[in-house]
Amino acid sequence: MTVQYPYPSDLFNMVGRVTRAHGLKGEIKVAPLSGSTENFKRYSRVALVAADGRMTTLLDINQCRVQKKQVILKLDTIDTKSEADLTVSMGVLLSKEDSLDIENDPPGHRWLGFSVWTIDEKHIGSIEDIYHNGAQELMVIRSERDEEHLVPLVEEMIVSVDDGSIIIDPPPGLLEINLGQNR
Repeated sequence: MTVQYPYPSDLFNMVGRVTRAHGLKGEIKVAPLSGSTENFKRYSRVALVAADGRMTTLLDINQCRVQKKQVILKLDTIDTKSEADLTVSMGVLLSKEDSLDIENDPPGHRWLGFSVWTIDEKHIGSIEDIYHNGAQELMVIRSERDEEHLVPLVEEMIVSVDDGSIIIDPPPGLLEINLGQNR
């Protein structure tokens, strides 16, 4: 069952979920939504949100390290294991303002949260993350039905980018393959 977190999506992007406390000094273990741990190394601060909508302010990331497929974060003001335990199952949010300020990002990182449409005006969803799979950059697009589409971020597929929207021209079957369905 997927937990839904109410948060102002015009201001934040969901980038992960706290899985557990780590150690005794207030560190937390985070599962990135995209599966890409490397993105977290570029973040300087995040907010946490509970399933009931309670949110923290933006908290500075004092330390970030990767452990297997998760990230261990030391956030400012969380200093004990018991404080870290209180964050388990919370969502991890990146401010859209911060995502625009990340230096040396591929061009697509400033597109986090943009709506994605096909050339025939079908709404696919919003860009949740962009990561490198070893061969190329991929856009992680989340639909309103919580479906995830992985679309290569290649110049040949991007038709236009304008005011929070991107129009793409995907090859036939790409969106259906990502869903694991034959349509």
